[in-house]
Amino acid sequence: MKALLVLISCCICCASFAEVVTYEPTPNMVGSNKYIHQSAEYKIELVQNGKTYPLFVYSMNALHYTNNSKTTAWVNFSFDAPITVRVYNNTGYHNTAQVLPRSSGIKAVEKNSLTEFVISKPGQYSVEYQTGIRIEHPLLIFANPLEKNIPNAADTSIVYFGPGLHLISDKYIIPKGKKVYLHGSAYVKGQLYAENINDIKIFGRGILSGEDYAARTADHMISLKNATNVKIEGITMIHAPRFMITLSGKKHHIDNVKMMGWWFSTDGISAGEETLIENCFFKVNDDAVKLYQNNTETKNCVIWQMENGAPFQMGWNGTNDYSNCYVHDIEVIRVEHEWDNENEAVICAIHGGKGHKTKFSFENIRIDNSTWRIFHLVTKPNRWGQWNTERGSMSDMIFRNIEMYGEQKIPSLVMGHDAKHPVYNMKFENIIINGKKAKGERENFIVDKETTWGISFE
Repeated sequence: MKALLVLISCCICCASFAEVVTYEPTPNMVGSNKYIHQSAEYKIELVQNGKTYPLFVYSMNALHYTNNSKTTAWVNFSFDAPITVRVYNNTGYHNTAQVLPRSSGIKAVEKNSLTEFVISKPGQYSVEYQTGIRIEHPLLIFANPLEKNIPNAADTSIVYFGPGLHLISDKYIIPKGKKVYLHGSAYVKGQLYAENINDIKIFGRGILSGEDYAARTADHMISLKNATNVKIEGITMIHAPRFMITLSGKKHHIDNVKMMGWWFSTDGISAGEETLIENCFFKVNDDAVKLYQNNTETKNCVIWQMENGAPFQMGWNGTNDYSNCYVHDIEVIRVEHEWDNENEAVICAIHGGKGHKTKFSFENIRIDNSTWRIFHLVTKPNRWGQWNTERGSMSDMIFRNIEMYGEQKIPSLVMGHDAKHPVYNMKFENIIINGKKAKGERENFIVDKETTWGISFE
């Protein structure tokens, strides 16, 4: 193992010349407990230019009784040229594997228990041997771009978490002026926190785990308050007791962060004004992206929405007016909704605050393996909002080029609460459901005419 770690370190130091960088756990990093261990279902290796790279396959057991998956397995590596992935499947399921997102165009070749396919560019991919919304043993491929500007462990401006296990407790305060780096073979247990500090950077290819905290028993995994210019890049986050990332302040950038959690309170990202979220992966059991601030953009993300919450949540509250949220080029690869809860939709708002939400745009979104509804856009009193009898509305939103590859079990809903809390000027363009363009109220949608106006379908 020591020799292997030396080899890995050499590869990482020379990353600008490498085409493949792999990361192995140290002996004290994983075990055979319920939190993280080596997968019993999969073995994986990479092949490039005639050289084979074995990968450690991480696996987590489900923690909540409602979770559809029994385990979630993943591999993590960095590369910069087309590479062949070999998966040795020990699940007992041997249907022809599909690799999602389907827009990647990746075709798997399967022979007995061996599956092969080629990845030509960085991204997050799901290899699936089952169909339907219940996948017992997901396998996720986190194919990162090569790291740039890798810090030296001796750099005093860096909080450097090297290979191995690090216990930082439930509120590790990031020192002012320091960047935080997680080596690809680092396993950090705890939570990162800062307040009133600008220009924070958290980056690397390592793992940040909240496994020591049950649901709602601790704060969010990364909680940065009143901060400006935060950059979070490349890391993997698991087992959050609450949100994965919550940032107040403004001008943040979250890039290529992979998030996996089990609890109803495990949301993905809630960030401040002028935030860019891109190239991220979500497998969370509450809202993936909270659209609660002005002038934000979310793009090129892959979302596996578990049984609770919405991939994109515009409600539940909002005391202030806010606008200009742009969501585009999104792959929702799976939605596990099965019960008629009001937050069960791909694009959701249950607006119970006095603010006015306006000028949102959603376009180029593909929804796979989903049988529930796409839209739930309503104003109404709810337990999370501060209801105002005079104000609270939504208007001027565009939903364009959205395709769902199945049928909705229940129709999408557009509805205000009353005349003082309307939903208006909503434009739906090229909404395709199971291969057919949606025709508004005639099928697939319920629109309440008494509390809405200017709802159009093109």
